Amino acid sequence: MQRDLILTGIHIGEHSFEVDKISEELIERCINPGYNFVTIRTPSKYIERKYFYEWAQLLRRHKVYFVFLYTIQHAPAGHKSQLDRETVEKIKEIAGKYFLGDMIGETGSSFCCKMPGYYTDTRPDSGDSKVALKTFSDLKEAEAEYIRNVSEYINYDKEIGIENVFSVEATGLNKYNAMAGVDIPTLEVMCGNPELLIPNLRGVARAWKSKMWGTYVAHEWYGGMRHNDGLKIKRLSLAYKYSYISGSNLFCLESGDERIESFGDCYDRNSDICRSYRAVLDYAKELIENDFRPKGGPKVKVAFVSGLYDAYGGWGGSSLWNQFNRPEWAHGEAEYSWRLLEETGSKREWYDIGNYGDKDYSAAPAYGMYDIIPIEADLETLSKYEYLIFLGWNTMTDENLEKLTAYVENGGNLLMTMAHLNKTPVRGGRAEYPDNGKFEKLFGVNYTGRILSSNAGVKLEFNSLNPKHLYQGTKNFVTDPLFSAGYIDYAQLRAAGGKVTGVISESFLKKDEEREPMVIEHKLGKGVATLIASTNYPGNPALMPLYRSLMREMLSSSHRNADIIVLGNDKLRFAVYEGDKVYLLNTDYDFPISVKIIKGSLEQTVTLEALELKSIQL
Repeated sequence: MQRDLILTGIHIGEHSFEVDKISEELIERCINPGYNFVTIRTPSKYIERKYFYEWAQLLRRHKVYFVFLYTIQHAPAGHKSQLDRETVEKIKEIAGKYFLGDMIGETGSSFCCKMPGYYTDTRPDSGDSKVALKTFSDLKEAEAEYIRNVSEYINYDKEIGIENVFSVEATGLNKYNAMAGVDIPTLEVMCGNPELLIPNLRGVARAWKSKMWGTYVAHEWYGGMRHNDGLKIKRLSLAYKYSYISGSNLFCLESGDERIESFGDCYDRNSDICRSYRAVLDYAKELIENDFRPKGGPKVKVAFVSGLYDAYGGWGGSSLWNQFNRPEWAHGEAEYSWRLLEETGSKREWYDIGNYGDKDYSAAPAYGMYDIIPIEADLETLSKYEYLIFLGWNTMTDENLEKLTAYVENGGNLLMTMAHLNKTPVRGGRAEYPDNGKFEKLFGVNYTGRILSSNAGVKLEFNSLNPKHLYQGTKNFVTDPLFSAGYIDYAQLRAAGGKVTGVISESFLKKDEEREPMVIEHKLGKGVATLIASTNYPGNPALMPLYRSLMREMLSSSHRNADIIVLGNDKLRFAVYEGDKVYLLNTDYDFPISVKIIKGSLEQTVTLEALELKSIQL
């Protein structure tokens, strides 16, 4: 079993960049503390070549890996980049493997989430360069323009000999950076919800088979707006620990170890606040040095699908692809669907009758982690997951429909709505379906072409085609209809081999004439495909209760039937690695928690103090 290569260190150039003092800064802030990674953020002022070579020699001598940031986006006047082929070749010659590559920054937030005037600083390196403000006819066109813009940076880096192009991204749009050619994606933590954005990043890295992926900890700016608040420092500790158990291979603290200068405050290196940042850095260094984390990342059985042209960023503006003042491009029910992930770390309430099992497995999927996997991933990658669950926007293609069919045939379990089968890339456009809605092969149904709008409830069958699933239904179908929460548009479907598992109903008693299909299951090969007949996305408030129930049962089922089960309260986060190594993290700021680990007939109970990360070798 191989050990992960994990790098941790700091960022040079956040608040100042004095070129003739950078070597001293590298020694003081990176080399002397014993870190093995640094990012050097170059300004827009031209840097003499001798300094690049000086830094390369110094870092190679001390075995510190390094990348440059903003060499192209903040290029000096008259130059395309701070770097050219001759400089790159010389740096590679001097530093060898320790020169990792060049990094582009925040293209997703700039090209997809920023309103005009968001950033008006007039400094030449203010960071708001090349914001795309074009008007697009559809999502496909917007995606192509984004990839074209980002590819310009990457193509130049490749032309001058950069082997690895990194990206530091604040949003969930890393898959588009990968399409543009980014080799190693990293995420700016904590601009948004890390329990959404880190699984998204990990899914992209797995889909594109990246050598590594990382977390860029921008805690000074995004860990909280009150620098001297005690919870902000605790939050920094948790950001590192959660990223670590999630599989991050690279940790870079953007600032705070040497100086804090933001929000109207200024703290120097000797302040208690900067000391506390360095204490977290030192903890991370010791953890990485002393812990054997198996290579390959955490085991994951459940993946949520980032669909074709899904542009939900998870942080930033609430219009897609910078299409402000165009209502159909504003966040809607497709984007709201991702909010369902906000509750995946929480147990169902005690009064929730849809929670089943001899124990409460509902706080986490199998092995504690889920991925957000791009639909663009190949079949081999998709087939590693027991479940694929669609949430946000998807434009269906014949190719992806065939891939999903093969996924189910190979033993996968699929959940989606009719909205995810729509093949139009036009926001607010008329729905169109592959093969005119003939979904016999994948879902065992055909679309009649008619739409029914209803605010009735839904009754579910007692048994699913997947025997592991425990649905909220009865054997005789006599029960109250559930999940009614408003009007939903249903595509009227005709069964063609699929099983009607849920029907629209307004009656306590079973009535055949009320059996309008709402949930359809289809056994295909070794797997089961489940279709919700609604043409709405799961983020529609009226559809959300039903979709949430089916989704959470799939997560609970994966956990109930896993070979390693981990039980604790809502503050527990955990991950399982190859060789049965389990990482446990208490995210509670103040109180200890008890955790039970079960494997076969063996059980052990572990206590975690507040904020404690502990590894258990079973």
